[in-house]
Amino acid sequence: MRAIKTHTHSQKRRISEKGYGCIYVEAPHLLPKTSMVEVDGQLIEITNGDRENAKAWFMYSDKDPSDASMALKETPMQYVGLNDSISIIKEYLCKLEMQEPCTIFGFSQGATFVHILSMLASAARKEPDCKHLSPFAKIDSVILASGFASMHQGSVTDNIQDINSEDFITIRSLHIIGDKDTRVPKSYGDKLAALYAEPQIYIHNKGHFIPHNKALIDTVIEFLDTRDE
Repeated sequence: MRAIKTHTHSQKRRISEKGYGCIYVEAPHLLPKTSMVEVDGQLIEITNGDRENAKAWFMYSDKDPSDASMALKETPMQYVGLNDSISIIKEYLCKLEMQEPCTIFGFSQGATFVHILSMLASAARKEPDCKHLSPFAKIDSVILASGFASMHQGSVTDNIQDINSEDFITIRSLHIIGDKDTRVPKSYGDKLAALYAEPQIYIHNKGHFIPHNKALIDTVIEFLDTRDE
């Protein structure tokens, strides 16, 4: 079994010890260190934090890649560069054997990206003879940490045409939500979980990160083990 993880390296040793192979995938879009903003009719250069090599799975603006002001507005939009990221995951999935189950793990924007992948997987697994139609059918479960629901509108693949965002996502899901998360407040995680048919929810009393406590690690491993029952 494979676990493909988007932007998180937590619990690596424990999960590997349980026999789960982990693939760490890096987002393709490098965010600039500075942006130009207009102040009183003049363009001013501002610094976008102090992170080196900051990357994203998609952008919210085609004018300023670092502008994330629309991320939590819950307004339908078109994510810029999304298809590039989907192509990367598709390439990894194509390398896996069909009988080898796969879990996708995403944190923050990575979790929102996993929501999109979940819709692709859920739609693909409903297709007749899905094993031969789409590599996304190999995704049988997802783990989403500190995420928010996708607001993307527009085509994300030429292979699956019947995606309906109003349908419950039928693949198994584990949602890790921080009760004190101020970057992605708990209400957003609750709304994301509600889009899945049978979500499993783990709530911790911390902020916008993945705890390293035994309780969560055991929950993740139990979730991964459940498919074998």
